[in-house]
Amino acid sequence: MVSGVCLILESPLLDHTSRLKVILAYIDYVLTTIFFLEMIIKIVALGFIANGKASYLRNWWNLLDFMIVSAAIASIAIHDKNLAVLKGLRMLRILRPLRLISRNKGLKISIISLFYSIPQIFNLLLIVCFFVFLLSILNTSLFKGKFYSCYTDHLDISYEQKEELIHTKQDCLNYGGEWINPDLNFDSVQTSFLTLITIQTTEGWIDVMWNSVDAAGANK
Repeated sequence: MVSGVCLILESPLLDHTSRLKVILAYIDYVLTTIFFLEMIIKIVALGFIANGKASYLRNWWNLLDFMIVSAAIASIAIHDKNLAVLKGLRMLRILRPLRLISRNKGLKISIISLFYSIPQIFNLLLIVCFFVFLLSILNTSLFKGKFYSCYTDHLDISYEQKEELIHTKQDCLNYGGEWINPDLNFDSVQTSFLTLITIQTTEGWIDVMWNSVDAAGANK
């Protein structure tokens, strides 16, 4: 729990010399030391890997602990060096709260049940992707190339003038505008699929909605 709170408080924007950053670093040292001693005691008691089925590394939860502790030790050992691999090691610290699961029988059963349900979830995902693919084909046929618009923010032209004077790509270029296409569009089946997936995350759907309304209005 302490480790989880520290992860919440930590931020890449913190000054390395700030009091909070220093305190979090010392707490990390203490927690890593405790986790390391616990791991050593388990290895001495159970054997590392060649002591039968009860060996330390033959238990998946112990293997998870071993990865977390090893990553924490490596992160501390090379924290002064600006290495890309260091960022990856620090990311492994987000697995620390999972240590709580390994000590709670009810949570452990829930996680194991979740893993057993993954094949069925995968089948459901395939069905969802199939319907999204069908909708991608439909949207490509309806809106292909129709999301382009004239970018005139850098020009001294009002919205009313833009609506009155600019109707085509050539008009846009003649008045000094830029004929652009938004990132989320339906110009191909691939981009349509990605656009629909993005919309499902509720990210950027409003722009897609208004672009669709404009395209439908232009057709009329």
